[in-house]
Amino acid sequence: MAPKKAQSNSDHEDDETQDDPVSQDSATEMVTRLAQKMVNSTKKRREARRNALRTEFLKQSTQIVKKIDIAFGDPAKSQVVLTGLKELSDLLKRKAAIEEKIFVHTAILEKAYLDANQELSVSLKGRMQDITQLEGVPQA
Repeated sequence: MAPKKAQSNSDHEDDETQDDPVSQDSATEMVTRLAQKMVNSTKKRREARRNALRTEFLKQSTQIVKKIDIAFGDPAKSQVVLTGLKELSDLLKRKAAIEEKIFVHTAILEKAYLDANQELSVSLKGRMQDITQLEGVPQA
């Protein structure tokens, strides 16, 4: 019976730890506090990252606005830029026209080459036939 007594004592201790609401509540409280601390830490990191991104965005926006003001703020400079853009546009139009002419002339040359090639081929075939016919004819 001694083993039963030991077993009943351990059963009694398990009942006490399961029935002890204070220890379970404190463990639950500790887990809840830890989870809350993790959530708060994550929120702080996320907010810090957002603030850093916001600051960087504002800094870059300011720099871009300054560059635009420098490029287009002075009427003389903006006139120079517009004149340069117009010249560039005109040059691009001329380039497109020249490329179109090159394309057309290349097509004409290709057609002429193919026609000459075919004429030469027909001519050579005719000569070959003439030669083969002469070979078959006895010479006097």
